[in-house]
Amino acid sequence: MELEKKDAIFLALILVIGLSAGVIGAALSAQILIKPGPEGPQGEQGPAGPQGEQGPQGVEGSQGIPGVNGTDSILQILQNRNGTQVAISNYTEMQWHNFSNLDSSMEMAINVQQDSKIFAQFSGTNTLQPPASIWIRIVVDNNYNSSRYVCSLGSTARGAHTNTGHIEVLTDPLNAGTHIISVQFWIEDGPLNILLLDRTLTVIEVAS
Repeated sequence: MELEKKDAIFLALILVIGLSAGVIGAALSAQILIKPGPEGPQGEQGPAGPQGEQGPQGVEGSQGIPGVNGTDSILQILQNRNGTQVAISNYTEMQWHNFSNLDSSMEMAINVQQDSKIFAQFSGTNTLQPPASIWIRIVVDNNYNSSRYVCSLGSTARGAHTNTGHIEVLTDPLNAGTHIISVQFWIEDGPLNILLLDRTLTVIEVAS
């Protein structure tokens, strides 16, 4: 009877040990089996979300510099230049003479539109021996006169002197057609002592 009890206890121990070993083995096997595999490829990007609200408007900047007046436009430009030396010893003092008498390039004709203006400018270089004095001006249609520039040497000056002058004139609106622009000179003193050098006449039609 005692042997049967012992055998029963022994069998129970064996069953308990067996069950425990099975549980431990299953746990170890599960850890081995659930080890994660390699990472899969990245999935496609999802659709973009809705656009966010617009931010607040920035502060207005300072006002820029005003542009040039665009009401006037240049329609045509004419220019004559002459670098030959010209003596004026044969011309009378104290009266106006046309440059075109000794240099035809210093008189120009221009055909303009109705109400156009003419802007003309002259630049010249002169050599004077004392005493000598010459005035130069621009004339448009014998009506509009520019201011004059004066090159002059008194009797006390010594040696030759070379001077440069520049003058301009702008007319009022003109009738359509041809207009004549001339350069004139006035000898105040010493025509024998004056030599005209480089000179340039520029004429511009301006529409307003």
